[in-house]
This record gives sequence, structure tokens and C-alpha cells, in this order.
Amino acid sequence: MKKTLLFSVALANIAFGVSNEEIIKFYQQIVPEGIKVEVTSREKIAQFPEYESILINISDGQNSDTEVVFANKDLIFPDMFDLKNQKSFKGEIMENIMNKKLADTYKKEDSKNIISLGNDPKKPTVVIFSDPECPYCRAELKNTEKRLQTQNIKIILTSVHDTSALEKSYLIYKEVATAKSDSDKVKILRKYFAEDAKVPEKAVTEQQIEQMNALRTKYFSAGVKSVPKIVEEAKLK
Repeated sequence: MKKTLLFSVALANIAFGVSNEEIIKFYQQIVPEGIKVEVTSREKIAQFPEYESILINISDGQNSDTEVVFANKDLIFPDMFDLKNQKSFKGEIMENIMNKKLADTYKKEDSKNIISLGNDPKKPTVVIFSDPECPYCRAELKNTEKRLQTQNIKIILTSVHDTSALEKSYLIYKEVATAKSDSDKVKILRKYFAEDAKVPEKAVTEQQIEQMNALRTKYFSAGVKSVPKIVEEAKLK
């Protein structure tokens, strides 16, 4: 669905009855014709039981997105902020939704698509979704040794760039498969993440490029919108 259909409605203390039917009617007035709107969940907020969070599914039949709003009697709000703890309730709920979708995909992932660095059972593990042509991912890769002091790392390549990045992703996986140590894996990653890295002509076939495209598309559909994305593996269990 185009981004014009998937949006966050800028509501501010709009007074109206907040039955499911009225919420749906309100949204139907502001989304394009043919878009289905459905209230999928309503829950009281534990810390503030006079407020409830409302999940709304917006779909065109092929793609869908979830919107979160908050209600108290006849008032509806786009977000709630806990100033004491500097927390956005909407951000927390959306993160939990995304992590659940991501977990459903991650738990089924073939180990060949996960580059593991570190194996200390006493340390937590982070999963990093990355891209060999992303400058921010290059910067994150520079922190690998420091991060390994306190965490294990698992990397999945989900390039937001196209052909050359997908080619590099394939070659990284291919070479990492025979690496004998974590340091060897890091060297391979840095080799292809380098800003001047080039892929030899015909080193990667169209079929192999499509394998990498399918991998990234799967995670984009599960909620990875940008890279590097770093998630605690414990949240994907």
C-alpha cells in the first residue's frame, strides 16, 4: 500500500463518541475510498485504567498497517507520553507489535542467513539488520569488537539498496559460510561494506540476487523499515 494510505492521523483532543462504529466511521472519512478500516483491539492501560489503547487496522486488501490511538470517555488522542519515564505509549505499543511480527519471521529463519558473532551464554544477543551499502551500517560495523565485549551479535543482511548491495550480501554469506573464526567473519563483512568495494562482473547470478531480494523482502514485510535495525534477540523469542 502506498504511504499515502498508511499514515498516522494527527488527532488532538477531538471530541466524539468512541464506540468502534464511530471510530471506523471517522477513519473512513479520511482514508481513500475502498480502504477497509477495522478496530482490532481495545485495552485499558494498566498504569492509567481510565484510558484505553485502541488498535485500528487499515487495509487495501493486499497490504495493511496498524494505527494506535488512545481514548478517555469522549476524547481521543494520537499518543500518550509518560514524562516522568520519558516514554511514548504509542511507540511502546508499536514496537511490541513490530517485534511480534518480526519474531514470527525470525524464528523460522534458516541459519545460513544469520551471521553469528560471539557465543557466550552469559551475554545477551542482539540481532542487527544491515546493508553493505548503508553508511550508517558501516559506522555500526566499526563498533563490532566493542559490542562483542558485552553482547553476542547476529547479523541478517536486508539491503535497502538494490543490485550491487544484493550482490555483496550474497558474497558475504558465501564467504562467511567457510570462515573459521569471528575475526574472519568480521574481515569479510568489512571487505564488502567498504565504501569502495566492487563486485566482479558475473560473480553473482540473477537467481542468487533474487535469493537476497527474497530475504530482505520477507523482513521488510515483517516490519524492518530502515537499517541498521538493532533488536534484542530476547524480544524475538
